[in-house]
Amino acid sequence: MVIGNLTNVIREIYNKGRRKFGFSRLPPLGQVPAQRPGNRGTCVEELTSLANMHNAALPELLEKLKSKLQGFKYSIAKLDTYLTERINNPSEYGFKEGKAACCGSGPYGGIFSCGGKRSVTEYYWLCANVSMYFSTLFIQPKGFTSKSPSYGGTKLVMTESPAVI
Repeated sequence: MVIGNLTNVIREIYNKGRRKFGFSRLPPLGQVPAQRPGNRGTCVEELTSLANMHNAALPELLEKLKSKLQGFKYSIAKLDTYLTERINNPSEYGFKEGKAACCGSGPYGGIFSCGGKRSVTEYYWLCANVSMYFSTLFIQPKGFTSKSPSYGGTKLVMTESPAVI
């Protein structure tokens, strides 16, 4: 269903004159801190499987469109690989922790309560050294953090480019 909707959107944009498109593969949704608490700290395979199916179907769709739409060009960022490598091997990228968020409550900091959000004012925790955690918040990886470690209206900025297909 998502791929079908994406096809319609791409065609609509193409019909308005666009020819170059950029896409990102879906991240490992079952590995983010927000998903781990309800799954005993492990990856939620169902979510990751859905993301993987989408990631497999995306290049096939884009190649079909490339053959049908004159001048259609695209690139796909390997966001899933970029994130998975840092979640599973944080020390290789200068982090101490890859699976838990720096600020939140519950296991892995996966409940978005940083700074008293969502009615949780007493039991959230904030790590002592933000730079040692890959995920600053319950779902926000470091490659997309603001220039400030605080949350207040974070502007997402890529600080390192993921590989592109």
